Amino acid sequence: MIISNKQIQSVLKVYGEQNNAGKNTKTEKAQPAKGKDQVILSSGVQEFGQVLQRAITISDVRPERVQELSKKIQAGTYQVDSKDIADKMIGRILVDDLL
Repeated sequence: MIISNKQIQSVLKVYGEQNNAGKNTKTEKAQPAKGKDQVILSSGVQEFGQVLQRAITISDVRPERVQELSKKIQAGTYQVDSKDIADKMIGRILVDDLL
């Protein structure tokens, strides 16, 4: 996944707005704690957490593809289609403009 500068700036802007909104409210005197806070997760959220953990452990690298490309580069037979590069660049620009 490619994360562009525009996407980062959008996230930082939203974070800054949320952070400033919390600072503008009047602070009330803290009430003494009456008990311990609890977080109870639904079974759906727990299952999602397990799936997420499995997804995190999966490698993004495909060793067979890396080896194939390495061999082509070393042999001097690796060719890149300029149309494919242009398509990727234009696609990235369009995604950035949407955000």
